[in-house]
Amino acid sequence: MKNIFSFILAAIATTCMVACGNKDKSSETVSENVEEQNTLLAQALSVGNLKDASEMADSMSLFVDDFTPDQTVQVLMAFLSVHNDAVANKNYRRDLETLRKFVDVYDIALSANPNDTRAAFAKVRKINPAINFDSIATVFREKLTQYDAIQDGSLVAAEPEPADTVAKDSVPTSDSTEIPLELRPAE
Repeated sequence: MKNIFSFILAAIATTCMVACGNKDKSSETVSENVEEQNTLLAQALSVGNLKDASEMADSMSLFVDDFTPDQTVQVLMAFLSVHNDAVANKNYRRDLETLRKFVDVYDIALSANPNDTRAAFAKVRKINPAINFDSIATVFREKLTQYDAIQDGSLVAAEPEPADTVAKDSVPTSDSTEIPLELRPAE
């Protein structure tokens, strides 16, 4: 599995380096910066340095509109790795932040370039059929919805009714047969 993951990252990094197109100077600078970060991200993921990979993916996610589809895949893979690590270490806050970032990058990338991004997703599925970004995004959205519902109180159970702490046979009633004669009110 680790060898397949390294192979995927190397293939994506190579494709990203080849796929750089001709753009104007301002976008070329951003592309060079993203490309450099993309290479560093691939290296960090290949050696298992999730701290650096997470920081680079966070930084790169600011430029999702300028991503090639392969760069999008690499950032999503980084977020997926960070998610898996956060779940394994029971770091739920980090996991929640990563889920939100994954879904944001996924949504922006698909809205900016749906056809090419879906083609890049298909390439990843051919290499590793267990990675389906569409279903992962759906699961992550459901988790975020559940978390948000818990936070706003819509999933919180209704407060239980207070328990009756007085025994039923000690509660006085209006039935005169149950109240002793000396304790009955005067008529």
